[in-house]
Amino acid sequence: MNQSGAHSEGGFQFESLPNGWLVGRFAALQALGVPHMVTTRQGPDVDLVRDDTPTAARQIAELMKLSDAAFLEQVHGGDALACTTGGQAGFADGLITEMPGLALLGKSGDCPIILLADARRRAVGFAHASWRATVAGIVPATVARLVEFGCDPENLVACICPSAGPECYEVGQEVRAAAFEGIGRQAAEFFEPGPAGKDHFNLWTANVAALRCSGVPNEAIHVAGVCTLCRNDVFPSYRREGEMAGRFAAVIGLPSQ
Repeated sequence: MNQSGAHSEGGFQFESLPNGWLVGRFAALQALGVPHMVTTRQGPDVDLVRDDTPTAARQIAELMKLSDAAFLEQVHGGDALACTTGGQAGFADGLITEMPGLALLGKSGDCPIILLADARRRAVGFAHASWRATVAGIVPATVARLVEFGCDPENLVACICPSAGPECYEVGQEVRAAAFEGIGRQAAEFFEPGPAGKDHFNLWTANVAALRCSGVPNEAIHVAGVCTLCRNDVFPSYRREGEMAGRFAAVIGLPSQ
C-alpha cells in the first residue's frame, strides 16, 4: 500500500482527497454509485471520531455530499436497527437505511466494519463485526434488516473494511469457546495456532462465511485485506495503542436525490 493508491486487495484502494484526507474506497461500491469511504489517520482526526462522533459524522457527510449522518452506540452484540434520520440511532452493532442522503457511520479501532449495499440501491447498511458481535450473529441480523426493506440477499454487495488481520489477532480460549457456542462446529475453520501459543481468530473468513450463509453471493463479497495492527501508521489500533487509541470511520449512504 502507498498513498497514491496502489493497494488493490478486494478492490480496495486508497485515495487522497482535495482537502488532504486519505481515505479508502471499494471498487465494487463505486461501480454501484454508492457513496462510501473508510477514513484514516490523515483526516478526520481519529480522536474526534472517537470522542465527538456527531461532529466527525457531519464533516464526513458534507464531504460525501450527503445531507446528514447517523451512527450507533456500538455494544458488541447481535442487534441491527433501521433509521431514517441523523444522530445516534440507538445501541446496536448493525444499522441500515433506505433514506437517500443519509450517511451511516461505523467506528473501529481494529474491529471489522462490513459495508452493505443493495445493487438496486434500495438500502444500505453496515455491521460492526467485533469478535463478540460476530459470534452473536451481527451479519445475519443486518442482512435480515435489509431483507425487511425489500432487498434480496442475492443483490447485496458486502465489503469488509480494514481491521485486525488473522496474522495478528491473537485471542484467548474464552474467545474460541464463545465462537463454538455461537457459531457451531464451523468455528474451527476460523482459528489457527499462533507462534506465541495462543489461537489467532480470522474475523475476515468468519464474516465471509456468515455473509455466504446469509445469502450474499461469494463474488459479491470483498475483503480489503489490510490489517490495522500491521498498518498502525495508517489506522488507529486498540490492540497496539490501548485506551488511548482513536477510531477511524467506515461510512456508507444512498446518493441524495
